[in-house]
Amino acid sequence: MHNTILESGYSIAIPAYGRPVEYEALLQSILEMDLLPNEVIVAEDCSKERNQIRQISERFQILFSSKKVVLQYHENEHNLGYDANIRKLIGLSQFKWVILIGNDDLFLKDGLTHIADFCERHPDIAMVSRPFIRFETSLHEPIGVSRILPAETCVKQGDDPKLIFRSCGFVGGLVINTAWANEKATTQYDGTLYYQIYLAAHAFCTQGIGYLAQPSVGGRAGNPPLFDESAKDGAHHIPGAYSAKARAKMWRGVLQIAKDVGAQYNYNLVDALRQELMVRQAFHIFEMNVGASNATLKELRAELTKLDLFSHWLPKSLFYLNFIFGKYAYYFYFLIRKVAQ
Repeated sequence: MHNTILESGYSIAIPAYGRPVEYEALLQSILEMDLLPNEVIVAEDCSKERNQIRQISERFQILFSSKKVVLQYHENEHNLGYDANIRKLIGLSQFKWVILIGNDDLFLKDGLTHIADFCERHPDIAMVSRPFIRFETSLHEPIGVSRILPAETCVKQGDDPKLIFRSCGFVGGLVINTAWANEKATTQYDGTLYYQIYLAAHAFCTQGIGYLAQPSVGGRAGNPPLFDESAKDGAHHIPGAYSAKARAKMWRGVLQIAKDVGAQYNYNLVDALRQELMVRQAFHIFEMNVGASNATLKELRAELTKLDLFSHWLPKSLFYLNFIFGKYAYYFYFLIRKVAQ
């Protein structure tokens, strides 16, 4: 069931699951923006911290109301999991544009200003991505800026499909045309943890994915995933990390999305996204597994091999780097990142 959507306006949608301290900081960052949204929508997905999340939400409902912003707070009757909760939030939006953000990330003070400026100039765009600031504890002490393109642009058919994953793999700050997304709603990819990639693949093949020139959000680095606690998402996850089987499940979902959506438009998305996962994303995965046991590394190799994501020289080299040097492989990844900045 979808709300009647107004012709203009902005909803900020938060899939809330645990992390009440970070959630409160996110709401405060929204409240302090130069340009405020029309509404903030929260869907709490049965975490152990539900009572704390509710209390924080009720307090901020008053603060937002004083600035004529509605805070919709919803508690799911049962655990929906990440993908279904994202879809629910989009369906609840009452405005043309819905902006997704994880409950441990933050908005920049001028974040919505940049978004609104772009959306007003590109009213027919399907989705909008952005650079984002990476930080651990404070936006005032950033680690760096994650940027995939040098300037404002729009990517669509004819561009490299790798940009689907690079622009939309991280959900924080993604802007979605609400009515367009509601038409594409499906349960088919629930459990992949990549519902935004499904939408992004459609956007790439149709109206396009916009890309902002300036960051609009900050992405918190270092927080472990909480999917292991979710009944819908946690089957292959382990506390505080992505297991090899969990990562394989996620990437299998990306490849299936690429196959299915590409077939609808008679456009090959699979080859480029397979290459993206096997090369650029493999670097991130093996970096995350620095110091992992040899058994874990062998399991990761086996899962990547099953998906035909281990045939390139790079994942093979990174596997042996981690296998031979263990925790000291960290210095290699650190050096690569310093050179790349």
